[in-house]
Amino acid sequence: MKKSILMLAAGALLLATPSCKKGENDPALSLSSRKARISGEWNVASYESVSHSSGGGDSWHNTSSFNGTTITGTWSQTVGGTTTSGNDPDITTVSLFDFIINKDGTYTMNRNWVTVSSGTDFWTGFDYTDTQTSTYTESGSWSFVGKAKDEYKNKERVVMNATHTVSTSQTTTVTQIGGGLTDTSIGNTNTSDDTYEIGENAAIFDIDMLKGKEMTLMVVSGGVDKYTTTTSGGTSTVSETTDESTMTIQLTAK
Repeated sequence: MKKSILMLAAGALLLATPSCKKGENDPALSLSSRKARISGEWNVASYESVSHSSGGGDSWHNTSSFNGTTITGTWSQTVGGTTTSGNDPDITTVSLFDFIINKDGTYTMNRNWVTVSSGTDFWTGFDYTDTQTSTYTESGSWSFVGKAKDEYKNKERVVMNATHTVSTSQTTTVTQIGGGLTDTSIGNTNTSDDTYEIGENAAIFDIDMLKGKEMTLMVVSGGVDKYTTTTSGGTSTVSETTDESTMTIQLTAK
């Protein structure tokens, strides 16, 4: 009797457990399906984005980082043998960044942020500060991507097909006009409301890790563009531009 009970328990465990982990850092054992684990409300806890392009002996490099509250960035370039670099001067504070992924195959993404930038007006010489308040909402459908031979396992990737996006932005400018006086200009609120067919505005994410409370998504893209110029005398010149970018997004369950 004890042996039969143990065999039944083992059989139930095998039926409840996915046959193998999909993501590189998935848990070795899970009683929940991948669809059940990805469904829910997720906060974007952080992300790291790196892009690099080069061509003709020149190169450009940019980074963007989000720590759950603020976005910071860096840049560097080598042009004509001279390298320059710096930090993004804008200060961006994010108050909301989340995904709501539903079991019925629909999703919503929300992001609210404020970007503060400053400078000196070219014509007046007055210093100014721009404060831009922005919102973005995206909704659509999601699905797992099937197995790709010699590269991806089944359900190792997810595609987000945006069918509706709404974005707003409004900028307030404060100008230092001298003598301790300031001038404040409140700009109009601009709204963009767009709809798309399935496949028109889609993004594919690699699911590097999917646990009950954590998820890591990655986007890797890039390629080589070749340009050929042929003169009237028949001489051809080939130039290449290489682009590479990666983004890693860390999410935590609400």
